Amino acid sequence: QDADFLKRIMSFMEDNMSNSELTVEMLVSEVGMGRTVFFNKLKGLLGMSPIEFIKETRIKRAAELLETGRYNVSEVSFQIGMNDSRYFSKCFKHKYGMTPSEFKNKTT
Repeated sequence: QDADFLKRIMSFMEDNMSNSELTVEMLVSEVGMGRTVFFNKLKGLLGMSPIEFIKETRIKRAAELLETGRYNVSEVSFQIGMNDSRYFSKCFKHKYGMTPSEFKNKTT
């Protein structure tokens, strides 16, 4: 049941990654449970809030895309639904300890 829950929200994130308007409510609606139940389940399984989960999933995808060397930082930012490139850089640096550009140069 937990595996199905995680698979479902990951699949939803994959399908909606580039949507900058993606909200926690959309995730809650996708799995068909109350907001509080959803929050507690996600926190219990992954140790993060829904907002943290969305951001974390996006930043991890950004790293994958940057590693391919096919996209510049702006393209990656838009592909993961973070249209504010400064905010994207800040979130990325917080997770990886370097800017997206530094990461791209180091990995490609």
